[in-house]
Amino acid sequence: MSEPASESSSPAPVDDQGWRRLSVRVVWLDLVRVVISLATGYLGIVVSDEPVWALVAGACGGLLTALLDLRRWQTTRYRITPERVEMRTGWLARKHRTVSRDRIRSVDSSARLLQRLLGLRTVHIGSGETESSFKLDALDHRHAALVQRELMPGSSAAVLEPPDPASAGPVPVPVARMAAETVIARFRRSWIPLNVVSVWAVFAIAGPLFALNWPLRAFGVDLPGLGRDLIGWDGRGPVANIALVLLIAYPLGVVATTVAFLLENGNFQLVRTGTAPDTALVTRRGLLTTRTVQRTDSRMRGIAVDEPLVWRWLRLARTKALSSGLGAAAGEATGGDILPRIRLAEAHDLAAEILPDGARPLEAALARHPRGALTRRLGMALYGPALLSGAMLVFTLTGVLPGLWWLLPLALIPVTLPLAVVAYRSLGHAVDGDYLVVRHGIRHRRTVALQRRAVIGWTVQQSIFQRWGGRMTVGVATAAGARHYESPDMSKEQALTFITKATPELAAAFVLDDYADKSGSPHRTATVSANHAR
Repeated sequence: MSEPASESSSPAPVDDQGWRRLSVRVVWLDLVRVVISLATGYLGIVVSDEPVWALVAGACGGLLTALLDLRRWQTTRYRITPERVEMRTGWLARKHRTVSRDRIRSVDSSARLLQRLLGLRTVHIGSGETESSFKLDALDHRHAALVQRELMPGSSAAVLEPPDPASAGPVPVPVARMAAETVIARFRRSWIPLNVVSVWAVFAIAGPLFALNWPLRAFGVDLPGLGRDLIGWDGRGPVANIALVLLIAYPLGVVATTVAFLLENGNFQLVRTGTAPDTALVTRRGLLTTRTVQRTDSRMRGIAVDEPLVWRWLRLARTKALSSGLGAAAGEATGGDILPRIRLAEAHDLAAEILPDGARPLEAALARHPRGALTRRLGMALYGPALLSGAMLVFTLTGVLPGLWWLLPLALIPVTLPLAVVAYRSLGHAVDGDYLVVRHGIRHRRTVALQRRAVIGWTVQQSIFQRWGGRMTVGVATAAGARHYESPDMSKEQALTFITKATPELAAAFVLDDYADKSGSPHRTATVSANHAR
């Protein structure tokens, strides 16, 4: 979908102190919302003998929202200087937000359907903290691209300076050169079946139908009754009816998930932009609602692949980029999925291009954890159903539960035992060049490759059972991604070797023998950080 041509290639209006306004097209957008709200309210009044209050209430809400948004446009200003980005807004309560340029962690943009039709984009400026992160909603798409280029790596010189009061000339316009782009991945049609075929696809059509049922009732349309008549519900048994519904709903659900996937990921493109050392990863995706996410390479600290159990036999995975300084609380792109669900081999190949140094740590050979880790998981696979069965036996003996129901948990053992083996085989760790790699998880097996320089501390924990078996859980503290990653059930020798190879300077502060001898609690914990080491 093409953007409408901008009426001018000059920047947004600027006053003598460098403050800019949002695009005047926000007014047009609000007028469109007002017209839609008035039309909806009119239909709610005249469509039937009695007002359809759901439509009337929706129209009133939409009208109020449009008027408040128009007021927001009147009171919002923003300014970009060589040192900071500022935004002031508010009518009754004024707000002035400031974020230093060197604290900016992400500069993303998005556009909903109506915004795209009017050539608008919303720019999200994130600092990793909710208080200082904000969004500019909305800018002309050319001005939004200019703001992104001003704040991208290597473009700090392209800043809109306040004009010289003694000068009568026009306001200076920043000139931001277009950085070179290297395409890493584009949308591929082979990704569609990998992302839309799921056992949960039936709910993709069930949810919208249930949501549509309530407004249709206001017009006298009984959607469930219409469906029962179409499939002849009363002429079959319940089992046959459920099977028929699933047979009809599943293909429709796959179609619905396909449409949703294409709308979200259509025109997907992952590129590296800029010139070394000021480079960044930029992700663009979306058909109706577009989204552009930028991750600077200087803050890239690693990569992770996530393999859920139901996908693992198909060798499918999601890829996540680990960047420092991003916060989920601020509503930012926090190193989440950087690629759709793809084949594991393809994810490994693309990971080497995503990492700035071209390393391939996800393919490193991982060290096996001790056999005691397998024994522990097999024990849990047996003890869990056995304890549940014993508890149900007590209720059976007291007459609360009938018959042999207490034996039902024991039927889970043929399932839990193989899962215990799978969980053990998922364990592993390694130090590969500049990266440390940890892997664990059964429901979600996650392999994390983290740069050694990103490690800011270590945590070693031992439960009473781990202490008897000479094992421990090693945790890695970092400012990137999820902030903390674990490798459970290492042997004592493996833990010490792993920490020493990954961060020799921190290993000197980590004396496991003293920790094991001096701690007297059943659950022992030792922690060391970079500050402790210094």
